[in-house]
Amino acid sequence: MDHMNEEMECMCLECGASSYLPKSDIVMEDPTSIDSKMLNSLLVCSICGGQLKLIGKAGDEPFYRLE
Repeated sequence: MDHMNEEMECMCLECGASSYLPKSDIVMEDPTSIDSKMLNSLLVCSICGGQLKLIGKAGDEPFYRLE
């Protein structure tokens, strides 16, 4: 299995839909912040165009934290 192509689950903060992006395509909004899971504003929900938040690896049991 090629680990560079692992998919990551991202959740739209507007409509709640999950998107699955290749790990190599993930660009974080603030890569220096360990608390920030927000994706770069160029990566948006394919359904509504909302901002995406990184959830974790596709297929893993997600841990959702309400803030």
